[in-house]
Amino acid sequence: MKKGDKYVLIGLWSAAAIALIWFFAASLNIFAFLWFFVFVAAAIAWWGLRLGVTEKMRQNAILGVSAFWIVIAFLMLFPFAPPERPQYVVGEVHRFSEMDTGWSRVFLGVLGPNVAYHGLVFTDPKEIEGLGQYGTLPTFVTTYPLTRALFGGTTFLDSYRSPVSEGGDPVDPKPFTWTTWKGKCRPNKIGWNKGDQLLGNVAKTMGYEKAKYTPKENALMIKEIALWLGANEVGVGKMDPRWLYSHDFLSMGTPLDLKEAKDYKYFIQVYVDQRWRRVHNDPGESWWSLSKSGQSYSTSAWIVIRMAQMLRDMGYVAEAGFGGINYHNIESAMSVYSGLGEFGRLSDAVVPTAGGLRFKSASIMTNFPMEPDESNVALGVTRFCDYCDRCARACPVNAIPMGEPTVENGVKMWHVDKDKCVRFRAGNLVGNCCNECLRVCPYNKPETLFHKFGMYMVKHSPLAPVLFGNVGGVGLDDWLEFDYSSDAGKFGENRPARWIQEEEGFTMKFPYIIGKYIFTEEDRSADEEWATGVGAKMGKVGLSYKGIVYGKIPERFFDKDGRHRNVHWDFEGGELPKGLKNPGKNISKEEALALLKSGKAFSGGWMKKDENVYPRRDPKYEKGLVTYEQAAKMWEKE
Repeated sequence: MKKGDKYVLIGLWSAAAIALIWFFAASLNIFAFLWFFVFVAAAIAWWGLRLGVTEKMRQNAILGVSAFWIVIAFLMLFPFAPPERPQYVVGEVHRFSEMDTGWSRVFLGVLGPNVAYHGLVFTDPKEIEGLGQYGTLPTFVTTYPLTRALFGGTTFLDSYRSPVSEGGDPVDPKPFTWTTWKGKCRPNKIGWNKGDQLLGNVAKTMGYEKAKYTPKENALMIKEIALWLGANEVGVGKMDPRWLYSHDFLSMGTPLDLKEAKDYKYFIQVYVDQRWRRVHNDPGESWWSLSKSGQSYSTSAWIVIRMAQMLRDMGYVAEAGFGGINYHNIESAMSVYSGLGEFGRLSDAVVPTAGGLRFKSASIMTNFPMEPDESNVALGVTRFCDYCDRCARACPVNAIPMGEPTVENGVKMWHVDKDKCVRFRAGNLVGNCCNECLRVCPYNKPETLFHKFGMYMVKHSPLAPVLFGNVGGVGLDDWLEFDYSSDAGKFGENRPARWIQEEEGFTMKFPYIIGKYIFTEEDRSADEEWATGVGAKMGKVGLSYKGIVYGKIPERFFDKDGRHRNVHWDFEGGELPKGLKNPGKNISKEEALALLKSGKAFSGGWMKKDENVYPRRDPKYEKGLVTYEQAAKMWEKE
């Protein structure tokens, strides 16, 4: 053995050791990880080529390398049981007011008048000529032809949601041509069709062709019909009454009495994919982002409208809920307790079989007896999100939380700052919505065999989340980025957009009444200062993470004087209108209390103290720790 060969070998092993130290010192840096393998491979190759190698040494080396990869393969491919899904409900859960959803708060003026009237700010009058005749102010939804057609499709279907009013929402039911219902449902129950013939796939599963209307058979038929009508995925489950909003948006704050919804024992939820190609190519500065939502909302709406009518015509109660704001229920909870999804870092349900976050859902609440899907299926999603914060890093406005889950309203999960998120999406002057979180989510990949293989490993392998996730992990998913289109930007290149801001020094005043609903101090947005542009920063500007600079602002976002247009009032269309009035009005505390106590106005929301909730909370479901299973069982007996 030559002395020089020995020194080269020592150098290679030393380099491998340095790379290993670098790997751990730099928080599991992927480059260090790769260099470690390169130096180890080079050292073994040099040893084999330049030094004397006995047959026994060669066998030991082969055994060692083989054993290493066998162990890795075992840890990655063996079908270990997925981690138990978390018990998300850990405390007292109160029904949520639909008046406090992010988009409701925008439209109602709770986040400020400039954002509430966003359509008046950036719309060309020539483009919207004629829209006003319909009595609706031009908005980001109504001022672009494709979004106007898609969201207009959901509005067109409003009158077919339910033939009766729950929660005071306005109902103007239209006769559904050729059907026989005259009210909430047909007075007598009939079958699937004149011969009660089951659909072929269901008949094959059940082993008979003539319908017997067992709950299992009913659920299979419902799923088969929904898939045939165009759904990408379907879930069936038992209702938890806490999923019903406490106050209705369409009637401006009327409470939804649980007695009005007592027939809604089961739910059907359909998912429509927004399509990977569209999601991957839509940055927040693109108006296509909004059209993408409208496509899935209108498609899923049309599916559930027809299915709900079918159930009513068969003699059962059925109410359809769909987007934009046509729900009586919280969709994400249904997605989780249908067994198809788990709560992820985005505060929403990640459904692996529906593209992760890449879907819009619509639902039917009914008394049609169905065998529910297993509600406690372990999918490994929450565990993976624990190791991954890609959506949080990609969010232009830091609305998605890093770190560990927290408890709000008795639910332990990651909770998004909805006001910051929706304020940016509704007030984005360059485009609307945002899409960054959906676009970068590892579950948002083309449905290739490779992706399905990756989802299998993430679900079953205890090692996969560490390798693919970046939080305390290696972060392979960051470096195996899917980029099938030259139109799609690389991960991490957030596109800061200009957003509509309130007057400098803006502070919302409470109590604030709109319709029948009173917002109080507890409803204040935590982001008011940010909304005025005072010290405003667009998310990850200037942040460097694992070799990527996040939020690098392209030159086009600076004006001729070098000012960042995100934090200035000026834009191509002119100045923002000053002194816009909010849709609602401010009243005194005494007036608010008198209206609440007299029953002429209402207030609610989980963040409020019991004494500030009108009407009072239901002690049966909203007091103490009540799990989903317990609530669904109690509701079934109502």
